Amino acid sequence: MKSNFKLSIQHTILPGNDLIERFQAAADYGFDGIELTSLGFSSPMYDHQAKIEKAMQASGLPVSSICATWEGNIVHPDPAERELRLAGLVRTLQFADSIGARGVILVPIQPPERLLDLSPVADENMLITQLLVAMLKDVVERTKGGQASVFLEPLNRYETYYLNTVSKAAELCKDVGDPHIKLMADLFHMNIEEADIPASIRTVEDYLGHCHLADSNRLLPGHGHTDFVSSFCALREIEFEGWLALECSVTGDPSKSLPACVEFLRRCWERAAPDETDN
Repeated sequence: MKSNFKLSIQHTILPGNDLIERFQAAADYGFDGIELTSLGFSSPMYDHQAKIEKAMQASGLPVSSICATWEGNIVHPDPAERELRLAGLVRTLQFADSIGARGVILVPIQPPERLLDLSPVADENMLITQLLVAMLKDVVERTKGGQASVFLEPLNRYETYYLNTVSKAAELCKDVGDPHIKLMADLFHMNIEEADIPASIRTVEDYLGHCHLADSNRLLPGHGHTDFVSSFCALREIEFEGWLALECSVTGDPSKSLPACVEFLRRCWERAAPDETDN
């Protein structure tokens, strides 16, 4: 079974005064790519494409993925606001295509946004699901011909009341029925919500497109109690070909702690390799 280890890091975690310095730091530390996060820009990141492409060229690193929050979560009670956010997601997917990123991470809805509870006709979760599936089908139509995917991200129960598990995200992917609608597995959130992280990874193999890495305490992998080897075993078993991206806090000197984290994760990936002596 073959599965490549491709490690990226959110650019806001890296030290540096500008994008070029941050991208170069990632290259120096041993990362394979960069995940852009909109929190690091003063306006939608597609307004900064020239700077991003310059940093990519200078460092030799690709952009793996985009963690976009500029337009907000697309499910909203106001139709005009929904359309604005939907158009923003479409524009971000088109931008992802233009720079070669694999996909755009999406959290559908978070507090304080709520929809009506129309029980017994339909409760809030049912309405969110119906609305979200319809909107994602619209996104697929508007981005037809593109390669970038939407990565639905489940969050833990303390951050959202909707979409907490990878199995629920897989159901949404199935309901939309398009290969460009995938899910993302975030090991920090899974540590809270999933009874068995490796087993959960195996059950969603058909829809898993991206992973976020952080330890149980949201620090760098290796600074908590998450078992990365067992999760990597599951990823290898399903022949996962997506990116693994760091989304976490950094302690100590980044020039030392980040390269050490890269080496730690590579060792975990190597330890997770199947034992070929039995074949």
